[in-house]
Amino acid sequence: MLFVLLPGLWLATSALAAAATQEDDTGISPTPVQRFEEAQALRHAGELVAAMEQLDALRADFPHDVDYVLARAQVLAGLQRHDEALAELREGTRLAPDYEDVWKLRDRLLAMRDETAAVEERIALRKEAAERFPNSEWWRPQRSDDEGQWLLLIGAGYDDLSNQLPSWNNQFFEIQYRHSPSHQYRLQLARNARYSSVDTTVGLGTEFSSAQGWIAGLDISSSGSPDYLPELGYSGHIGKTLEAGWVVDLRYQRREFTTATVSSAIGSVEKYIGAFRYAYSLGLSRLHGASSFSNHTVTANWYYSDDSSVGITVSSGDEAESLGNGQVLESNVKGVTVNGRRKLSERVGIRWWLGVSDQGDFYRRRFLGLAVSVQL
Repeated sequence: MLFVLLPGLWLATSALAAAATQEDDTGISPTPVQRFEEAQALRHAGELVAAMEQLDALRADFPHDVDYVLARAQVLAGLQRHDEALAELREGTRLAPDYEDVWKLRDRLLAMRDETAAVEERIALRKEAAERFPNSEWWRPQRSDDEGQWLLLIGAGYDDLSNQLPSWNNQFFEIQYRHSPSHQYRLQLARNARYSSVDTTVGLGTEFSSAQGWIAGLDISSSGSPDYLPELGYSGHIGKTLEAGWVVDLRYQRREFTTATVSSAIGSVEKYIGAFRYAYSLGLSRLHGASSFSNHTVTANWYYSDDSSVGITVSSGDEAESLGNGQVLESNVKGVTVNGRRKLSERVGIRWWLGVSDQGDFYRRRFLGLAVSVQL
């Protein structure tokens, strides 16, 4: 999927550039509409810097055209230049007070800020929007604006093993609390049945983000007298959203089993191109007192709507896994996972996953799962 989509996007971008060059060679200047369409095509292809150059020129030539204002704000937001995007949108609401899309984007960007000034501006914006757009819903006060937003996630999975080994199953319950658009917490309870044993796990986590594009998170989990899961596991990560749809992240993870400890450092890089996301991760791990090893993961996602997506992940390399009876062994792992999420209503959605994974010569695992999310 990755190798099919990227060449197509490259060819589309190259065609736009060639078309613009041809018009210049013939002495025929592109019309404003053609220039705007080219800028929009570049934006959807993820070429945000090139799109910004086109929109800067259009804004200079037509300073009162609010369509160019909105498009330029969208590109600035994609480049994480939120202060400039908000300044552009304030000008847009002044130029075209009844252009609702400008108000909506301004509201979304303000919702990402925790500063007192941003909160006050958003409150004032929504009050004015209530008068201008009485038949709309987006400006109406919601509980999440004042008290935070709660999300309940309930799911289960099933694993079929080769070599006549008994199947596995798991169930989990997770509750998430979004304190603000930039800060959330989660609590998870999980039951994992493997062979003739059942391990239960309690996990806590939190995620942070900033208007400057920084992201970070912490996770910790614990199992009481487990047979194959870690007694204690924890991880932390820090990353940065960069220009032109790039994201980088570095994570440290440690799993403490009853008889062994595994620590890992994982570096990842992501690229967003229009409605698609591509990611690569390199993990370097160490089974303490035994060996060091590495693994690779490649992921591609298609976001076909704001709250719905489908993706595929391919992984290969060496990993340390508990095989029960106190054994934690390094083995070569190869796997493919397909997953997705679908919004069914304003409050309810589903998540699903299925795949296959080879754990060295020990077994092949075929798995699937389904979870339901409910916004409380």
